[in-house]
Amino acid sequence: MPRRAIRAILPAMTLRGRILTVILAVQMLLVAALALGSLDRLRRDIAAETRMGADTARALVLATIGTMQGAVPADRIMALLPERLTEPRHARIGVVDVLDGTLRQPPGPGDPRARAPGWFGALVAPAPSETRLPVIIDGRPRGYVLITGDPGPGIARAWRDMRDLMALAVAAALAQAGLIALALSQGLRPVALIEDRLSGMTRGELESRIGPLPQPDLAPLAAHADRLAQALEQARADRLRLQQQIVARADAERKAIARDLHDEMGPCLFGLRVEADALRAQAPDAATAQAADQIAAIAEQIARVNRALLDDLRPVAVGQLPLPVVLGDYVDDLQRRFARPRFALEIASGLPEPDEATALTLFRILQEGTTNALRHADADLVRIRLWTDPAHWRMILADDGKGIDPDRPEGTGLTGMRERITLMGGRLQVDAGPSGTTLQAALPRLP
Repeated sequence: MPRRAIRAILPAMTLRGRILTVILAVQMLLVAALALGSLDRLRRDIAAETRMGADTARALVLATIGTMQGAVPADRIMALLPERLTEPRHARIGVVDVLDGTLRQPPGPGDPRARAPGWFGALVAPAPSETRLPVIIDGRPRGYVLITGDPGPGIARAWRDMRDLMALAVAAALAQAGLIALALSQGLRPVALIEDRLSGMTRGELESRIGPLPQPDLAPLAAHADRLAQALEQARADRLRLQQQIVARADAERKAIARDLHDEMGPCLFGLRVEADALRAQAPDAATAQAADQIAAIAEQIARVNRALLDDLRPVAVGQLPLPVVLGDYVDDLQRRFARPRFALEIASGLPEPDEATALTLFRILQEGTTNALRHADADLVRIRLWTDPAHWRMILADDGKGIDPDRPEGTGLTGMRERITLMGGRLQVDAGPSGTTLQAALPRLP
């Protein structure tokens, strides 16, 4: 495989895959080296066996001819010689009689049980060898004996040995790879735990810790991850505290402005009305009385604007009455003023009283949600639910109206509410569809 292709593949592999690939590659190289070394040894052994077989066959032929001389007529020796000979392993014998020129062979050993593939035989077969042994009896040439090396049985045996050896080596390599994979799986399990905790940190889950690990290589990494989670958790707590302080400071400023408006504007408007009434009572003519009425009307208009500003800056009841009472009175007032939609308020029983900033935020959520439903939803029913879980105050407002147009930008009221909820460390989710709009808000519960 080209080096560039290897570089392209390796980065895409996991650490476990890389380690196993390297181990298997090394094992295959060792098996290949073992095979090459075994082939060289087998080639020498088969060549030696073939030479020994040819030497044995030559000695056997000479001994058999010597035995037959004097016991068999000279002209019958070549004809009977194949019957008296038995081919040894690793050699073939052929007898050629000069009288007829026919090549006759003695019976040899049977074919090996398993023949080797041709490619393997080509790798280990020795160079062909042939010996011609002339037969001269009573000074007359009677023929010759042809002796050739036969590496076939040796090659078949070598093939069986090589096949068994390679199978054992491959099985050992696979077993070793399996054991290493198991060890890697056990050893890298803490890495998956660390990865899971780091993923949790990205989702804002900072409470859990990895804890000490028995692996000395991974223990420092786990300790650093835990310290990072602790630092992030502390930073989040500090940020939440600062954000809540910002909200509390802004609420305090609104409260102060509302108090100033009430304390300063109220007496001034009252005095203006008294002066207008006195001017009307002592008016010398109709024009003066009309001017007094206009002054009184302007004073009333200023009073209405002042009351609206006071309600927007600081609802008087929030912080003075229990939150369920404030929310219930607000919903009842809406129901008296508007025949449609119908409002259904559900407040969980036994709720604790929230801090002033949370109470004001919950009231603003209810105020903004109902205002949007009245203005835009064209709904028949608005359901409101308030409850708590161990960590949050939760409120849901759901209407059955026409929903929010997805192409319409978010209004300033909803945007401001989202910013306030975010500053307090909470979440606001708006889901709009053909069946209506749902606002889901969650605010953290302070300890």
